[in-house]
Amino acid sequence: MILIHSLGVDWRMWEPVMERLAAGRRVFAYDVRGHGAAAGAPAATDMSGLGTDLVGVLDTLELERAHIVGLSIGGAIGQTAAVLHPERVASLALLGAPDHPIPEAFESRARAGETDGMDAQIAPTLTRWFTPEALAANVWGVRYARERIRCFDPADWAATWRAYKTLDVRDRLRDFPAPTLVVAGELDAAAPPTFMSGVAGRIPGSVYRELPRAPHMQSLEQPGPLADILEAFLPAG
Repeated sequence: MILIHSLGVDWRMWEPVMERLAAGRRVFAYDVRGHGAAAGAPAATDMSGLGTDLVGVLDTLELERAHIVGLSIGGAIGQTAAVLHPERVASLALLGAPDHPIPEAFESRARAGETDGMDAQIAPTLTRWFTPEALAANVWGVRYARERIRCFDPADWAATWRAYKTLDVRDRLRDFPAPTLVVAGELDAAAPPTFMSGVAGRIPGSVYRELPRAPHMQSLEQPGPLADILEAFLPAG
């Protein structure tokens, strides 16, 4: 199983669910280009490149196929890889993940990082990602995400948002043969249930689940219920 994180953080956003998912499974999480240990790598220019990076991870791990789980841009990367190389994807779990971009919003976020700096991105980003209760309690997931955004390189931030603008998978997974799960957070302000049910509707045979009380950062605020859904969907052993 390969876990792909959201834009602006790194592989550690999966730590709250990894132990449970690793029961009977080999689980890997990597840093997307421009994030974490991959910060400063040659900038991503489009989603096809990020999808090809995922296939490169499979090659490096000597995995012919893998179950792909991605949140937000991580799910977009998984869908892109599934379009380019469906034979490499054993199943696909899309958590708050779009199948088409919002170009104006993505470009606005790219420019904001370049012109205003990363400290100015913390409040609007965390407000999209977490519930007011989690923000007020300043739980570990909030503290972790805040620090990742603060330390993020503005050039990597802008490049990734602009690569995200090139997402082109809508209606291209209609013949995708592998099992697909679509999970919407009930309280997700970035990819609400009405949006994610549309993603599920464009992938015939997909399973749609709604995660109660979950915002966009499902693994950081509702790890137990998310692990329940993923464990029910993914094979073990």
